[in-house]
Amino acid sequence: MKRTALMISSVTSLLLAGTAFAADAIVYEEPILTPAERQMVVEVNVWGGYLWRTGDAIDDDGDEDDGFPLMGGGGLAAVPIGDSWLWQTEISGEGSFYDDDLDVNDTYAGSITAGMQAAWTSDQYLFGAFAGGGKTFNVDQSDDDDQNATHYFAGLAARTNFNNLSFAAQGGYLGSNSDDGEHIDDAFFIRGIGQAFFNGGRTMLQGDIAYANGTQDYDSDPEFQDDTDLIAWGLELEHTPDLAVGGGALSVFAAYEGIHVIEHSVDSGDEKLTDHTVRVGLKFRFGAMTPQDRERNTAPDLPNFGRWLGAVPAVD
Repeated sequence: MKRTALMISSVTSLLLAGTAFAADAIVYEEPILTPAERQMVVEVNVWGGYLWRTGDAIDDDGDEDDGFPLMGGGGLAAVPIGDSWLWQTEISGEGSFYDDDLDVNDTYAGSITAGMQAAWTSDQYLFGAFAGGGKTFNVDQSDDDDQNATHYFAGLAARTNFNNLSFAAQGGYLGSNSDDGEHIDDAFFIRGIGQAFFNGGRTMLQGDIAYANGTQDYDSDPEFQDDTDLIAWGLELEHTPDLAVGGGALSVFAAYEGIHVIEHSVDSGDEKLTDHTVRVGLKFRFGAMTPQDRERNTAPDLPNFGRWLGAVPAVD
């Protein structure tokens, strides 16, 4: 864990240095949001997509499903409190449609996650804390062990806004519990998010990258528990037409997410897996007519913890 702490410290220093450089390179022209303009935001989303898996951890005999459709949705409510505070709750869930004719092994079946955030905000900055938990579902038809896992997390977040740009960082702890300890546990993570807004804030391009390090096979004796690295990255494009729908705003979005897992196995050396997911969907919200308005009135979205945990069992 000393190596993990050192790595997290180094990445944090780089993020802070990068933020300082960005502050010098991008002039903050005017206040983005005054207290009188703060508003409550309620948003729901629904989407469909497809996930496919690659890597040497995939079962070579063809019994493991290495590609399947997904469907999911979620929502959030962000409530301003006083002149400077924000309270946000959010929930997300998804399910997979794997081929149950196969003797599927360590296959991701879905997840649900709920979280809460409290943050102090100004016209340009946000500092907050978050916590929550959920359930991740994995299927192993060749094993009687229950691979479903509860997960829980807590962390800190910070964000700085510029005229048409936004940069955020998150860091914290992720744990899990399962009868069959194949998920990542006792993990520390860090995540960076960047956003650019176009067309008067109606179009948003977001990119993010995250790193986590923890333990897998945590139900084994300590000497057989495996150090595990996880890297996640994503890209999302969202656009809201200049059209009010039922007093709210309707956005369309397309997104890609990648997750790369490396299990440093005590017995067999490194095992690797990469999940790729594409999604398209709709978002409907009240209180913010554009993606930029929403981001100025909400805290940064939480990482996709359910999908992170769901990827890890396949490397065992």
